[in-house]
Amino acid sequence: MNQENHDAKAVGRPRDEAVGGTILQAARALVREHGYEGVTTAMIAAQAGVSKQTIYRRWPSKADLVLDAFLDHARASVDQPAQRDASVRVQLAEFLDRTFAALEESGPAVRSLMASAQRHGEFRQAFKTRFIEPRRSALTLVLLSGLERGEIPPDADLEAAVIALYGAVWYRLLLDEPLDLTFGRRLADTVLNGLAGHV
Repeated sequence: MNQENHDAKAVGRPRDEAVGGTILQAARALVREHGYEGVTTAMIAAQAGVSKQTIYRRWPSKADLVLDAFLDHARASVDQPAQRDASVRVQLAEFLDRTFAALEESGPAVRSLMASAQRHGEFRQAFKTRFIEPRRSALTLVLLSGLERGEIPPDADLEAAVIALYGAVWYRLLLDEPLDLTFGRRLADTVLNGLAGHV
């Protein structure tokens, strides 16, 4: 390989690595605008300025790509390192605030993903595994910090708490009801008081 070709490959490599982010951004934008069912891989490729082959080299299906796009957005928008000096009540309220802020942008698209999951069993399983379960794990980590600090009783049912928290979020999202700071504080207080054995 001559030096010119070597330099060209070296210069091109960062642009190639950046293509993945461009494709994910295009997928999010199109699904927000048209819904999951209304978007094709060809549309995503055109929006990102790449070929369909470029997409299929990275993702085996449209479902894999779209789920990665929204999981990537959720991680960047919601997941933050735990504040070790903050109480679990503060951490949970802030986690919900970040979740609501992310859903303000992506809520309609997430609703379309959930609707598609009801119609297609294979997509439903992928949606649960690739999107829902990582979100549950992120929330569980917040509650575990309270358990470790003694703010939540050791026999508390964290799984039920996570289901209750996300159940309330998805319920309001599907009904297009407000997901705001006030509701987040009420929800955090209600669940944490229940875990502590308060009525």
